[in-house]
Amino acid sequence: MSGQARILLVNPNTAEAVTALLAAEARRRAGEKAAIVAVTAAFGAPGIQTPEEAQVAARAVAEAVDAHRTCDAVIVAAFLDPGFEEAEALRIMPVVGFGRAGLRAAAAGGRRFGLVTAGPAMADAVRARIGELGLAPQLGGMRLVRAGVRDLIADRARHRDEVLAAVRACAVEDGAEAVLLGGAPFAGFAAEIANAADVAVLDGVAAAVDAAIAAARGG
Repeated sequence: MSGQARILLVNPNTAEAVTALLAAEARRRAGEKAAIVAVTAAFGAPGIQTPEEAQVAARAVAEAVDAHRTCDAVIVAAFLDPGFEEAEALRIMPVVGFGRAGLRAAAAGGRRFGLVTAGPAMADAVRARIGELGLAPQLGGMRLVRAGVRDLIADRARHRDEVLAAVRACAVEDGAEAVLLGGAPFAGFAAEIANAADVAVLDGVAAAVDAAIAAARGG
């Protein structure tokens, strides 16, 4: 690759508002290092809340990657990275999972971390992913907010206090040294509550962007 990296960011759900949040945070992190090409799934659910919806999203992600072959790397921007394997199988460009990158960043240096997320139907899959990554021993606790994924998409400011309380509980009750907000609707939310949280808060965008830029450069 020569010149500025072109990073494809695929929102696997159909909510344009979420794509806008993700793109804004990704561009802030990338700065002049990369151009972010943000796209929204052409079909599927407006917020991924079940394994069945994730399966549909995976097909939409693969189609988006196939349609943007000139990019240098892709970020699958949903917490369980639907379409990650399908995109890798295309062998078009390096693939970075938003969820994988966020979890690894939260657990960096061997620290104990907490997770705040939405969507109870996905809880078992989330725990399985944490186990697959070898991070289960570092997980202090996982808190599921009452607000659903689509509620957060519609009006996340309304749920700020609930999310903040869950983050604080991870730190105070579970001993977390860092807390990951798991899910695309949380993009940028970490910065909004960081000063009030009294613990390091991440939303995964920064980690995913850094990993994608490194992958695009062959790192």
